[in-house]
Amino acid sequence: AERLNGEYQAEERYYENFSQSKITFSSVLNTKLSAKSNLRSGFFLNHLQYNLFEKGYDESLGQLVTNIDAQGSTQSIQAFSQLNLRATERLSFNVGVHYLQLLLNNSNSFEPRLSATYEIDEKQRISLGYGLHSQVQPLGTYFAIQEENGIISLPNKNLGLSKSHHLVLGYDRSLNPYLRMKIETYYQHLFDIPVKPGEDQTYSIINQQWSFMTDPLVNTGFGKNYGAEITLEQFTHKGLYFLISGSVYNSLYKTEENKWRNTRFNGKANLAITAGKEYNWKKNRVFGMNLRTIYGGGLWNTPIDLDASISSGETILKEQYAFTEQNPAYFRTDIRLSLKRNRPKSTRTLALDIQNVTNRANVFGSYFEPMEGVIKTAYQTLLIPILSYRVEF
Repeated sequence: AERLNGEYQAEERYYENFSQSKITFSSVLNTKLSAKSNLRSGFFLNHLQYNLFEKGYDESLGQLVTNIDAQGSTQSIQAFSQLNLRATERLSFNVGVHYLQLLLNNSNSFEPRLSATYEIDEKQRISLGYGLHSQVQPLGTYFAIQEENGIISLPNKNLGLSKSHHLVLGYDRSLNPYLRMKIETYYQHLFDIPVKPGEDQTYSIINQQWSFMTDPLVNTGFGKNYGAEITLEQFTHKGLYFLISGSVYNSLYKTEENKWRNTRFNGKANLAITAGKEYNWKKNRVFGMNLRTIYGGGLWNTPIDLDASISSGETILKEQYAFTEQNPAYFRTDIRLSLKRNRPKSTRTLALDIQNVTNRANVFGSYFEPMEGVIKTAYQTLLIPILSYRVEF
């Protein structure tokens, strides 16, 4: 990325080149212990290859500095064992343990898992589940470079795993042979979350959206997510299918500031509708109509300090007001019209996809424009038509 200086000459201000790949070897063993119990055990070995480089402009030094420069590989190990026990005709349990270790710094986690399902009758059942879950940090975070008095260090090399207690209560009901309803409530308690140290810091890796954080972090942050979701699903019947899912939720985080704030993704509510209908038209021809609609509460942003941004010539945020401004709600509808012709040795499909058919200008976010000294709004893509023809043998 480049920026014009005072003489209107392009100066490089940021450069990144990231590549990662993963090779997984896994094995799972299923053992029947008795007529009412089964044991499922296995492991996953992941070989992680990386080539990560990033440099950015340091205002105090007036030059580009390297933030990440790492090439090589590491591995992660996952192992699990799960016992399925049918206690009665209607009550069953799943009890297990999961293990995760990142060999880069040997951070690890033993995670108990437990769930129970009770079938009220042939059409409905309830379930309750608990589990401890952990997560490896984005790889580039571990290789952030810090230089002090000519000494280079990797302050995040020994970051621990992010962890979370999950509790889920669900109700599932079959309304007819083709229609199912599911209601689920959940609570997640997140801990050991990497944050910037200090009581005046508002950064948490929970909100990281692009690239990698290169400042020193510590595993002292928290988070919590809770909400409810209802899903209505019809499996394909007489050429018609649909899936309607709606949820209300809250998503918060806390740093050493000891104050709960909205996460970037705390939209509060979501609604998604997917539906389709197929018609048999003439011989060996099928006409299809499909629709997908998404509504979601807007992402949260940290407001821009306009005066400070004008003085420095680049975007300066009001960190003390982190994630207090919300984008307008996101809404998008995609439609697909297709004509499929089945032949003895091939299938040919002519389709028209129209993305964002309502041409809604969804807000992406705000940014500071240094040439004009104003704050502008960036928008996401408008209507996009795509015509395709596919032949399958």
